[in-house]
Amino acid sequence: MKASRKDMLFFLTLTPFSISLLAILVIAILILISRSFEAFNAFGLSLFTSSIWDPEHSRYGLLAPIVGSITTSILATVTALVFSVPLAILLAEYVHDLVRDILSSIVELMSGVPTIIYAMWASMYLAPILKTYVMDPLSIYLSFIPIFSCKPITAFTIFTAGISIGISITPYVTAMIFESYESIPTTYREACLGIGATRYETVKVLLSLAKPAVIASIILGFARALGETTIAVTTIGNSMYLGSCIFSPGYTVSALIASQFGNAYLYRYAESVLYSSALVVLVVAIILSFIGLSLMSRWRRRVVV
Repeated sequence: MKASRKDMLFFLTLTPFSISLLAILVIAILILISRSFEAFNAFGLSLFTSSIWDPEHSRYGLLAPIVGSITTSILATVTALVFSVPLAILLAEYVHDLVRDILSSIVELMSGVPTIIYAMWASMYLAPILKTYVMDPLSIYLSFIPIFSCKPITAFTIFTAGISIGISITPYVTAMIFESYESIPTTYREACLGIGATRYETVKVLLSLAKPAVIASIILGFARALGETTIAVTTIGNSMYLGSCIFSPGYTVSALIASQFGNAYLYRYAESVLYSSALVVLVVAIILSFIGLSLMSRWRRRVVV
């Protein structure tokens, strides 16, 4: 079908905005790469194999923040998954009408709450609770497990940051799982009910169908947790210590940038090292987002359509 002049004009109007958004991403990546060259040339691979932040003597290593980012993101994703799957099933299967509208509104409200609110709440209230009722008992009774082997000296640890970030991304993951679950054609539900399946058995079947979408939601949630800054910088303890125990203070790349960038211009290589760390996070987040969105898209074509 031949496009009309109005269709062509509409297309030409939308195109610059779309190209501009892509251009911003490309420019941001190029800037990070160019500003990272100095650190790469000076330190090479040792920048990612050592853990040190000593601007006075121009000694830097990003291993601890990178490991901290990955660890807290894993904890956050597991936390979000524990809350998100039951909440999505509850909204889809067990509550209706007014109750469902209220719970959905609460989830949407939580997703719109600024992260600084989560950060303040987590540092003031959640951190002490986790230390007293979770970290201390686990370090006493499960100390033979390496990740629980250290006694928590402070409430601000990698574990605290992971749980706090996980709570903040729960609405985001819940929304994706709920939308995917609701997108499953009703013929699958009718087939289950037609053979006499219980609600529990029906939910199991529908969840198995939505499994790729749940995995995609987990990947996208991980990518979102990877870049969380405010909560991380207030709850993780901000230490370059690198160990196997999650009850010790640590650093994430985002927390390192937030806490050190203001003074980085005073020291040689410091700014370039921080740009290098940001580049790592950006590349990983883009790759994970691409994988998650691809999984979700393939699942929709195979199951929903």
